[in-house]
Amino acid sequence: MLAGFPDRVAKRRGTELLLASGGAAQLSAESAVRDADLLVAVDAEQRQRGNRTRVLIRVASAIEAGWLLDLQPQALREHTDLVWEPARERVEVVSRLLYDQLALEETRRLPRADESEAAARVLLDHAGGIPDPDALARLRARIAVVSRHCPEAGIEAFSDARLRARLEEAARGATSLRELREADLLSSLTPAHLDRLAPDHVALPGGRKLRVEYAEGQPPAVRSRLQDFFGLERGPSICNGRVPLTLHLLAPSGRAQQVTQDLAGFWQRHYPAIRRELMRKYPKHAWPENAATASPPSVNRRP
Repeated sequence: MLAGFPDRVAKRRGTELLLASGGAAQLSAESAVRDADLLVAVDAEQRQRGNRTRVLIRVASAIEAGWLLDLQPQALREHTDLVWEPARERVEVVSRLLYDQLALEETRRLPRADESEAAARVLLDHAGGIPDPDALARLRARIAVVSRHCPEAGIEAFSDARLRARLEEAARGATSLRELREADLLSSLTPAHLDRLAPDHVALPGGRKLRVEYAEGQPPAVRSRLQDFFGLERGPSICNGRVPLTLHLLAPSGRAQQVTQDLAGFWQRHYPAIRRELMRKYPKHAWPENAATASPPSVNRRP
């Protein structure tokens, strides 16, 4: 049967049969060939169901892979390719022994050193979201603030070309997204003096550390309870004092009470009225008259 119908070889995949000529078919329930992995479709017919056409194999003959080597060696070929394995988020080398369009055998391995450049291209095609978009946007905004307000620092605006070059460099020799994430791309793109001029955090008199919020097109800001700013006559600033931080002053409940860049003006003009309201809502909290010289609550105290 194989010698007579070499173009009708099929391989079982679950309940389907994959055809060497391409496409798939179903084996008739009446067929006596039930357990064979490879077979020859002796008799097939097309059946129409609505808009779908299905190929039904009514008569088949079981064969063995070794027979293909004996009878049809010219139809066998090896094919090796780099593929993306989504479950493992990595590049793999797949080697297949093909009979026409049918894969008889398949092996997988990681790319070798001589395949690293091709593997890097496949990896980069699936590296969306690396580096982390939020962290990247934050770094861009930090650099933009320093570039605008401290030009003498020599920190240039963020370069997409440099990011791409760093990403390509990290991808060489890597095969998985995990390795690419662990490369910590943003650290190598962070200018040396950036942490001093546009720090990640600022400290308040009571010892509380606040994370500075950076976003492109918006002034850098911090947010915390209004009481945490007690003892500050002026709000914290960055870029050698040239950029005052926008302060989001919160009530003990966490709700915003005021947004300002002028803490001294807030203490003088707005705090007295807000103090009366907060004393009524939160009588168990201390609300001193002169907040600019008052002691802030301890950072170890439970909010």
